[in-house]
Amino acid sequence: MRARHPLGLATRLFGLGVCGLGVAGCGEESLSPVEPPGYVTPPERCEPVDPSEPTRFSACNSGSGVFGEWQLDHAGLPSYFYGLDERTDARASYLLSDGTTSDRHWHALGNRRLNVLFGNDGAVEVVTQDRGVSYLNVFDPEQESYAGGFSYLDDGEVTWSTAHRYLPRGAEQERRFGMGYAETITRHRGLTVTRRLGAPPGDASLVLSEVTLENTAQVSREVAHYEVWDVGRRAIEINWIVSGKAIPGAPATARRLRDALNARFEEEVSYDPEMQLLGVRRRYVGSEPRLPRETPSARDDYPVDPFLVAYDGPVDDLYVDQASFFAGHPEAPEAVVTGVAGEGTAGGSLRSVGGEGQPLVLVMKSRITLGAGERRHLRFGYGYARNEAPFSPVVEAGRLVEDVREAQANDLKPKLFYFAAPRDPALHREMAWHSYQVETSIGHRDYWDTPVVPQGSAYLYLHGADGAARDLGLFAVPLVYTDAALARAELLLYMGIQHAEGEAFAYAFQGHGMTDTAGIHTAPSDLPIFFLWALGEYLAVTGDLDFLEADAPFYPREARPDAVVWDHLVAAARHLFDVVGTGEHGLIRVQTGDWSDGIVVAAPDRELAVAKGESVPNTQMAATILPRVADLIQERAPSLAAEIRTRVAGYRQALQGEWTGQFYTRAYYGDGMPVDADEVNPEAQIWALVGDLFDPPERRGELVELLTEERDTALGLALWKDGQVWPAISVPYTWGLARSHPALAWDHLSRNTLRAHATTHPEVWTGIWSGPDGVSSRSGLAWASEVTPMTDFPVQNNNLHALPILAALRVAGIDADAEGMIVAPPSLEPVALRSERIDLAVSETRIEGRYRPLGSRKLTLLAPPNTRFAKVEREDGSSVDHDGLVATLSALGDVSFVATLEARDP
Repeated sequence: MRARHPLGLATRLFGLGVCGLGVAGCGEESLSPVEPPGYVTPPERCEPVDPSEPTRFSACNSGSGVFGEWQLDHAGLPSYFYGLDERTDARASYLLSDGTTSDRHWHALGNRRLNVLFGNDGAVEVVTQDRGVSYLNVFDPEQESYAGGFSYLDDGEVTWSTAHRYLPRGAEQERRFGMGYAETITRHRGLTVTRRLGAPPGDASLVLSEVTLENTAQVSREVAHYEVWDVGRRAIEINWIVSGKAIPGAPATARRLRDALNARFEEEVSYDPEMQLLGVRRRYVGSEPRLPRETPSARDDYPVDPFLVAYDGPVDDLYVDQASFFAGHPEAPEAVVTGVAGEGTAGGSLRSVGGEGQPLVLVMKSRITLGAGERRHLRFGYGYARNEAPFSPVVEAGRLVEDVREAQANDLKPKLFYFAAPRDPALHREMAWHSYQVETSIGHRDYWDTPVVPQGSAYLYLHGADGAARDLGLFAVPLVYTDAALARAELLLYMGIQHAEGEAFAYAFQGHGMTDTAGIHTAPSDLPIFFLWALGEYLAVTGDLDFLEADAPFYPREARPDAVVWDHLVAAARHLFDVVGTGEHGLIRVQTGDWSDGIVVAAPDRELAVAKGESVPNTQMAATILPRVADLIQERAPSLAAEIRTRVAGYRQALQGEWTGQFYTRAYYGDGMPVDADEVNPEAQIWALVGDLFDPPERRGELVELLTEERDTALGLALWKDGQVWPAISVPYTWGLARSHPALAWDHLSRNTLRAHATTHPEVWTGIWSGPDGVSSRSGLAWASEVTPMTDFPVQNNNLHALPILAALRVAGIDADAEGMIVAPPSLEPVALRSERIDLAVSETRIEGRYRPLGSRKLTLLAPPNTRFAKVEREDGSSVDHDGLVATLSALGDVSFVATLEARDP
């Protein structure tokens, strides 16, 4: 055995550098540490977008913040170059709920089976949602869990890591967050190591690690490469007490309790030489009998079995014992530094241990000879099989992908939302990035056997719950336009948490097929309204009316297994009318909460508010979305359609009494006194604007003026003066503005952006490439409460990513009624968009596009203000009848149109 210098450790202890034989570019290093200058973002530049080619992105680094730069990658897609050194630059640090700080930022990637969190420090975490949220390899150095997803190198004299956290002095590294991949390029001592990570498109539970070693020295060299992935399971079993804001020790306690669950399993690691696969099998040894696999449970007694496989390149040794491999030094692992032999590659069972403390690691060592200037490619897969299932199907799925970056780009491009607006070029990048973030957030829920777009952020990754259910509908609406199959899956899961008994929707779901109330949300009143909105949008836009007959069991599945979608539509309407009902003022009741989960928590008498309280937002939303539902079901259920219209008339009448002279009140708590009658609450205004519920119409302009003056900020519409901005309120406000104030709508769309956040708060990492569901308009920081520590997981919330897509569609003039798509540009603002469902291009002289419904639909074109149609034609040149202001085209499959405009008197 020959001792080698662990360069990272040597410089940490002694400030020394070591140069090898003939290594190009290796010079002397200072004996004293030198602080590198802080990262400086390049000067801002944003090239004009070309509306004639909306799928081609122009270079635009506007809104990069201080951490890096927005760039175009090899495929011409947006990517983020992460340039700041979090080890030495204090700007990376942010405060957590327990009073400690972190400098760890991360980028999300994945596929329809798993989620991958790529950290700026180089540690890569893999998460599954199959049976509840569970980390395969959590990063928690205090628990000696190092996650992995990085390399160690031994060049014969020096050992070092590609993980930025452990990067040796003198090494250079580039880090890139791309669409569907993450990449590091590390240059050190005449070696260039490129690591590219991504999950293959589809639902293979696998992350591919593509490693390229390049010898830039002038001599041949022997190199040992260690591919490292830790075994650090952390099941995020449901826990609503994870915030350190109220209980400082709560986060650590939650982590300890979750990690203790691993003691219920024995873990055996073995190696298959033919497959070059190192796998872990988990066997239940708990004292309590485990439930049958398909039984709903908050606790996962069937944890997945992780593995590491080598696709390309030799495997010369294996290491499976975490303690002896790292010996407490992840920057310079004992086994790598000393070159000690591992388990060998003979195959068979290598070790069987108890799961407590997660003592295993998966490491493959490859010895590589590199000639001068030679490159060598290695390829690995880290993933999992379901408990006791064979590894081979997952492994074979990885063999089908030769280049994961290209595969992801090709898979994503048809699902992206392209939005090219010359007035704001950054929107082009941003809308595509938003649609990517939605796609990469997907998990799979085994109980319902469906993919799901979760709300994400702290709710999912810290509490372990996906909620509220309204978000399933909220995200389904823009997905109707960008990925209809995923919108359909989202709706099916929404229906899957509608209880057969009482027909109420559950507030949240967690674990394996469990519903949840979070303790206080036993009867949210808005959930059937959000469901009817999303279902109505799907049916109207796609024309997929056969979906009404699709199988859709209630919860639990065995209660009403033969139910279809139509049954849920009727049940939602009946629950809204008969169970939620209205209060003494004719408004829909609030029960335990409407859009705002905390609305009745603020009541002087919560029990009275739950029993008799009323909600203005619920009533406004129902009055806005239910008429389309009535039109959709008119032929099938005329009596229910008539009842809906009667109810809506009553809602509209009741709302007139809530106008204070300047704005709408917010609610009643059951004591007869209106809530927020003296100060405007935006929660109670946006659906009035969307639904145009004003009588007389002049009230609309008065409300917009008031909100603009008192609540609008650089980041969008705040809930109170200089308060928090929540996309679920601020972004739909953009939609409302589009109906009457198009110039303001465009301005508001630009302010509800990552770019605006990064420009206003460039030193806040959350809000540059992802963020939470609410931020302070003053600081730009995520909100936090005594219950939810959003600051501790302040990214990957799909309110931030899904809703801007909806707002952009509406600002461009795209909506739907019961007969099909409506294209009604509110102005001649030039814009071009492309999506799965519709393409549109608007200029001063013409409107053109293509509508791709799934069934028989109509496309209605409305001339923009102050214009009229001179001519409307189909793609084949045939004329379309019109009256100058309205043109209607039948669409059975695709339909294309070109409308020539001419001026008309205002």
